[in-house]
Amino acid sequence: MPTRITMYTPANPQGTTTTLTKTPSSSSSAVLSAEEAAVLTPFQKRVFHLLQQIPAGRVTTYGSLARALRTSPRAVGNALRNNVFAPRIPCHRCVASTGYVNGYDGEVIQRSSFAREGGGQVVTGKASQSRAGRVKADMRKKEQERTEPPSGTNIQKKLDLLRTEGVSFDAKGMLQNKYKVLFDGPWDVLDE
Repeated sequence: MPTRITMYTPANPQGTTTTLTKTPSSSSSAVLSAEEAAVLTPFQKRVFHLLQQIPAGRVTTYGSLARALRTSPRAVGNALRNNVFAPRIPCHRCVASTGYVNGYDGEVIQRSSFAREGGGQVVTGKASQSRAGRVKADMRKKEQERTEPPSGTNIQKKLDLLRTEGVSFDAKGMLQNKYKVLFDGPWDVLDE
């Protein structure tokens, strides 16, 4: 039986309603092999299961995923930062609640300094790179070590992936047609 959750905030006194259904956690995703799924934490499996429900050409917010999972947006962001299966598991389809593009692959550019140059082909701004979790860090060791500082290339990858799906952002990294492309369920949530 579906569950409806309504979240009320001062900015949204009418509330945002999310519909949830439950799926046993034993159901596996067709996107990941058993070996790949074995490296994920139970929480990552739940987050990635929700990500796979977002249709191409639509995006959701960290807060929407957090409401469905009854957790915090930061916890969802940490799970997405450690997504070693991107873009198969489409973490690029998650943006900040304001519509800002936010981060991708652990790289974040401060909103106040975000700019697109070269006809929108180059992202610039004050960037920072967070450390990857256990599994992603192990995979990165196999690749060449990143020697240059964060430069906006990861954010540009996210924008390029979303552009190919028909989602557009303005020159300041804000989602265009926000209410047309935002997806907020219904969510099929895995049991814990």
